[in-house]
Amino acid sequence: MKDSSRNMSVFDAVLWDIDGTLADSEPVHALSFQLAAADVGLHLPPDFHDAILGRSEAESHDWMCRSLGLSLSLADWTERRYARYFNHIERINFMPGAQAVWQAIDTLEVAQAVVSNSDRMIVNANLARLGLNRPGQISISRNDVLNGKPHPEPYLRAAELLRVDPRRTAVVEDSETGMM
Repeated sequence: MKDSSRNMSVFDAVLWDIDGTLADSEPVHALSFQLAAADVGLHLPPDFHDAILGRSEAESHDWMCRSLGLSLSLADWTERRYARYFNHIERINFMPGAQAVWQAIDTLEVAQAVVSNSDRMIVNANLARLGLNRPGQISISRNDVLNGKPHPEPYLRAAELLRVDPRRTAVVEDSETGMM
């Protein structure tokens, strides 16, 4: 239990999105989509990544099936895309300034959690790459909730696990989906 007399923050917790907010992983996501699509003979339009930013893998897959004619099942597509993502994981680092902010919040002894619309495998890989996969680190993935972002359930679940009032949390987001 943290000593509340030392915590002078206005917030009891900070809940971070990971992709594009904490981790500079969006370029690797975009690359993995491009490579996996090319594997099956599809060409992604230039605005593809902007259209799926913040969406779940299932939502992105559905869009690709409807818009581009992708015929792979969600499971087969995900396996292919994640293999491409993990092949380039070494390219992922903290977003500029994010590591310093994370560490400063840690110094203030304010609880922090990661809340993502990405699958658990991606969240775990990103946390490991950033060195944030420490014991007791709370993270919520799309797999951990019934309703992903923009529904508030992922953030409410993180607050529940941290045992903090959701009204006393700060949320750090980069996508319209997450901000909604």
